[in-house]
Amino acid sequence: MAVIPMEIDDQAMNQIKATFLQSAQEAFKAVSKRQTFGRYMNIKTASKYANVDENTFKKKFINAGLKVIDLDGLQRIDKQDLDKFMDENKI
Repeated sequence: MAVIPMEIDDQAMNQIKATFLQSAQEAFKAVSKRQTFGRYMNIKTASKYANVDENTFKKKFINAGLKVIDLDGLQRIDKQDLDKFMDENKI
């Protein structure tokens, strides 16, 4: 691999460091959030995971087609389904 020598002034280096630090913090926050919530969540927990009010979750997510596991009235949301639903609704 070729090495290309270059000089970066202190201001640019500080900006690079800040950008890397912010990216690392966001990545660790995302990983932490995923580990906090179990795979199968009740509606209340799933709404927290999605960072929306529970009523909004029911109206905007479930009514829009988010899959719900229903075992004789016991409802659960699969975290993987919620993540997929969020990805599919990006604009």
